[in-house]
Amino acid sequence: MPRSKIELRHVRYIIAAAESGSFRRAAQDLGVEQSAISRRIRDVEDEIGAQLFRRHPAGVDLTDIGKQFLNQAAPGARQIGSALDGARTVANRGRHLRIGVFGPLTMGFLSELFGAFRGDRPGVKLRFSEGSCPELIAAVRRGQLDVGVVAEASPGKGFDVTHLWAEPVYAALPDGDPLADQKALRWDDLRDRHFVVTDLPTGDFAKGYLMRNLQTSPGDLQIEQLSVTRESLMQIVAHGDGVTIAGSAHVRHGLPGIAFRLIEDAVLRYGAVHPRGALHRNLERLLALAKSFSERDDAWFARQRLMRPEHRRVPHVDCHRGARGRTPDRLQ
Repeated sequence: MPRSKIELRHVRYIIAAAESGSFRRAAQDLGVEQSAISRRIRDVEDEIGAQLFRRHPAGVDLTDIGKQFLNQAAPGARQIGSALDGARTVANRGRHLRIGVFGPLTMGFLSELFGAFRGDRPGVKLRFSEGSCPELIAAVRRGQLDVGVVAEASPGKGFDVTHLWAEPVYAALPDGDPLADQKALRWDDLRDRHFVVTDLPTGDFAKGYLMRNLQTSPGDLQIEQLSVTRESLMQIVAHGDGVTIAGSAHVRHGLPGIAFRLIEDAVLRYGAVHPRGALHRNLERLLALAKSFSERDDAWFARQRLMRPEHRRVPHVDCHRGARGRTPDRLQ
């Protein structure tokens, strides 16, 4: 009898698709491409010789054979996953904390937060990685990260979000741009502008954010993704080759040749995604420190050009022209 090519990930993809009722949503939950979900499930169907799912416009449903397969395969897959997570947790407990961040460590109050944690727990090493919000959430769900700092995202069942801060979104324009004469802008003011973003995960996020808020047909959008760093992107803007969006870090420190203008009612909310329920002591301590930072008074947040997590609208602020300084931003 030929050896089966079915692996644990095949079963994991089938479970995710069955629970979500959609290959697309399963891919989002797992942080992989939809084509990977479809391909692996097709591998299993080809080996079995029958369909596991009925495909329809609204998503997918398990066939009778699919239900039988899942009833027998899911317990074993979950048991293996649980064993791996348990062993991984024991191996890592007390030695290091794995943190994923959507953007640089300079955003919000992360630098202060991690500095405070190191002072409180000097024996614990912090290991950082950067990725897109779906990738980080999927890594937390798989147990590959202890916590992920993400923007505007929901982690799904069995996981929580500790809200950290909210911040306004700004348009970054070259000095001398006609819109720089205004204290604040609306999305309508920016609808026909040429935007530039990077091809980094944060640039993908910025592109999606612009598409949602500009509310124009895809053919009318002028968004160019460039293979440059966030810092180089700002130089491109300063030279007049496009406009982009920026968060509080850039505005707080300023950049030469760039005027930052508030976009009315544009807000990003950041939070820490982590498992629900009992947490190991190092993660629990990090989240407790994060909560204390997020509960500071409004005056501190105003100085940082941030907002308390419960805020829902962006206040009007004075305009800010570029000054010297280099701080990476998470939206580019």
